[in-house]
Amino acid sequence: MVKRRKLNSAVQIILGFLTIILIGTFLLALPISSKDGQWFSFIDSLLTSTSAVCVTGLSVVDTAVHFSLFGQIVLLLLIQIGGLGFITLTSLVFLLIKKRITYEERVTIQESLNQDNVQGIVKLVRNIIILVFVTEFIGAVALAPSMITTFGWSNGIFKSIFMSISAFCNAGFDIMGTTENVFVSLSGFASNVFIILPIMFLIIIGGIGYVVLFDIGGKFKKKKMSLHSKVTLISVAVLIFGSAFLFAVLEWNNPETIGNMTVWEKILNSLFCSVTPRTAGFFTVDYSKLSQGSIVLTCILMFIGGGSSSTAGGIKITTFLVLLLAIFRTTNTSGDVTFCKRKITNKIIQKSIRVVCIALILIVLSTLIICLVEGNNVTAIEVVFETISAISTVGLSLGITANLSIISKLILVLLMFVGRVGAITLTVAMGSKIGSSKQDIQYPDAKIMVG
Repeated sequence: MVKRRKLNSAVQIILGFLTIILIGTFLLALPISSKDGQWFSFIDSLLTSTSAVCVTGLSVVDTAVHFSLFGQIVLLLLIQIGGLGFITLTSLVFLLIKKRITYEERVTIQESLNQDNVQGIVKLVRNIIILVFVTEFIGAVALAPSMITTFGWSNGIFKSIFMSISAFCNAGFDIMGTTENVFVSLSGFASNVFIILPIMFLIIIGGIGYVVLFDIGGKFKKKKMSLHSKVTLISVAVLIFGSAFLFAVLEWNNPETIGNMTVWEKILNSLFCSVTPRTAGFFTVDYSKLSQGSIVLTCILMFIGGGSSSTAGGIKITTFLVLLLAIFRTTNTSGDVTFCKRKITNKIIQKSIRVVCIALILIVLSTLIICLVEGNNVTAIEVVFETISAISTVGLSLGITANLSIISKLILVLLMFVGRVGAITLTVAMGSKIGSSKQDIQYPDAKIMVG
């Protein structure tokens, strides 16, 4: 009798996301999903489905203009599944049908949520699901008055729900567009504080990380907040206000972005420009009109991303901090770094370096290939921006996505998939090997000069 071989956790996560993407591709390609009743091309359906499941936001068509109500609902479900995560959603089904979650399944959940152990993992999943739906409901209620006033009752309520889920999941998809072949996102509401602020808060809450949010909740019960949560919150605040200040300085007199706005509107939109690259994809100004300095700043913010165990992408805030500490602080004989009277082990440092290096290598290779394929149809900065946006699951673009060739679109699909799944699987799988090399044979030191 042949013993059935179980798939490891990483493979289960990859196959789960891949299955949802393929189902979404088929549904979005159907004539019923398009307002014109025509079949949507396979490659564009694949890119859109991947973008939704990987909560990115890159698209070749305006969601509001191209997709029918059925197509928009399909997109919304894909975004929700992608935001929750396939494994978390599966756990929800198990909880609803009262199926016992085995130890192996708990390990898979642990890896999908990037947790250290399986203790209390089922309770964590239950709390995450409650937090997600409650936050999205509150967000929809906050958006509803302005949406209903602008679009009417039924359309306004649906847009409120869609935008709330998309914002909290850091997806970047919107259904606000009204002009053919023009991506408007939230540019028509740049001065509407009752839409911009709720969406900003949803993006921030979704991008902080579930563990940090529960830590904040525990603070009201006089529980001590973890170092991870403190570091994340401080880093988020510094990035938001620091980058908002830089955006304001760089764009203050740019008439094609915020130059013609009032002072209050300039401040509001500068804040929004600092929040959305990490990693939501909404925009209130045309990113193709940004100054070169603002484009570079946006690339940096997209690359850093949000908090660990969140709906955000990027290398993550804490990964970036650990990398900075490893560069600028002296390590001890074991390769560890001391920070805030705590030891950051060499294992964590090596894992952070791997995350950053994998992302950089993929960005460089993808940029080279797309530049070769597209030739003079695109500029290098446009391609770099697009690849960082894809692998960081942001969804911002300088306007080249729709005009890319099939090969370039497939590269973006791969980058989005790696950006959403890779941070969970590749780094966990590779990180588990760190520090576990064989000690049976001691080799002499390599005499290699660096720097």
